[in-house]
Amino acid sequence: MQKWVKSLTHYLTRLKLIISKLPSELFDQTLVDGMFSLEVNAKIAANFAMRGYCPLLGVETISFEQEEDGSESLIRQIDATLDYLKNAPDIDVLDDSKLIEDRAGFADIELGEYDYIHIYILPNLLFHLSMVYAIARSHGVDLSKADFDGLHEYPKGFSFLG
Repeated sequence: MQKWVKSLTHYLTRLKLIISKLPSELFDQTLVDGMFSLEVNAKIAANFAMRGYCPLLGVETISFEQEEDGSESLIRQIDATLDYLKNAPDIDVLDDSKLIEDRAGFADIELGEYDYIHIYILPNLLFHLSMVYAIARSHGVDLSKADFDGLHEYPKGFSFLG
């Protein structure tokens, strides 16, 4: 598995873990007015994995987003995305001479494959994952950096602030 695909699957797995810890009443919450809800941010994060991988395969971007709302539909979307990435053909080399066109907000972008993945797709997936984490934490959900990255470890109740 390529390192960048490993990154996609790692963070999708973290998103799935975080979603599994959330009470259902948080899914429509936002960080501030005018921002996407926790649920929309989670769906967008999962979609960014497919938005990155499909163009490299030369296929139309696939989405496994569910029509239903809630944690179960988000878990199904993430699982289907993980299955797709696991079973999709490997792409041995990212070729910057091959340009990928996309939209970033209202901007049309055109990036080589490496930049598309590392400067556009991964940061956007992480941004929307961060919003899910921030919204959950702002509503008192007991999450830690370990939930986000799968690496850190702290004792229960630990705080740097005393």
